Amino acid sequence: MKKVVLLITILFVSVISTACINNLAVQELNNKAKEYMANGETEKAICRLRSSIDLDTSIFETHYNLGIALIDNKEYEEAQTSLQNAIKLKPDYANSYYSLAVAYEGQADKLVNKESDDVDSVKVDDSSNENITKVPDEKSLTEVEKTKIVELYNFAIDSYNKYLIKQPDAADKDKVTAQIEYLNNQIKKYNSERNTSFSDIKTTGAGKEE
Repeated sequence: MKKVVLLITILFVSVISTACINNLAVQELNNKAKEYMANGETEKAICRLRSSIDLDTSIFETHYNLGIALIDNKEYEEAQTSLQNAIKLKPDYANSYYSLAVAYEGQADKLVNKESDDVDSVKVDDSSNENITKVPDEKSLTEVEKTKIVELYNFAIDSYNKYLIKQPDAADKDKVTAQIEYLNNQIKKYNSERNTSFSDIKTTGAGKEE
């Protein structure tokens, strides 16, 4: 399974809202979260950003930054919620759609590589003393999981397309376009596998006596 190539390279955005009564506290929490992220302390950054949202839920930057931090921490479903909240507050900000697409891809990849969450690649010695790496088999995915993967990839494509619409002159336009093409190919692959499995079930049942 090809990894997501468009990993988050977008930096936190600074809080620029001035209308809220708790603005100074929100700014302080966001700035502290930015420092933690720069130092690789993602959990602490997430904690500060959640505290910031507790103070004021109307700040776009906090929801967006939390989404970025959650992606970095591989908490993809929560990241999607945060980024969707950010989009509601500021629908024209292109990077929110890009980041949301990455969150959808991350969740899909986690499903594809589900076995590696429990067991790392195992090395064994064969008769020739060569190391063999045991790789998780994608065929172990259930039909429900394949359906979910296709759904997530479709969501990612939709978000990437919205990113390009909002920012037609994006410097990474070619890379995003290539990623969309890759995801479409993955969707075709999983749909083909699902259709084959369904055909096998029908064929097996066809010979059953009443």
